[in-house]
Amino acid sequence: MAEEENIEDINASADNQHNEQEETITKITGMYKEWFLDYASYVILERAIPAIYDGFKPVQRRIMQSMKDLDDGRYNKVANLVGHTMQYHPHGDASIGDAMVQLGQKELLIDMQGNWGNIITGERAAA
Repeated sequence: MAEEENIEDINASADNQHNEQEETITKITGMYKEWFLDYASYVILERAIPAIYDGFKPVQRRIMQSMKDLDDGRYNKVANLVGHTMQYHPHGDASIGDAMVQLGQKELLIDMQGNWGNIITGERAAA
């Protein structure tokens, strides 16, 4: 009789453990629906909108840091600045180059030489 009670206790505890495991399972589709809005908000607030304290987007801030690091009183080529900025910015060289051209076209903090394109006509910057 004691053996039957022990077996029932073991079965009951196994059922409880099984129920607890079922409750902790989360479907992946539900996670994506919840996380997508969080990620989209992060991208908009942290990458696309300039910061209040300095007015820069992250890529522009990293370009300024690279320009400070490479400052030796001479002009630097855009390709050199883009390559150096890639140490700080984990994205491709095209996004860095485009951000640098936009800063140059607005004549903000970059002393330009050569063809940087034109905002009004839509002319692209030279390579």
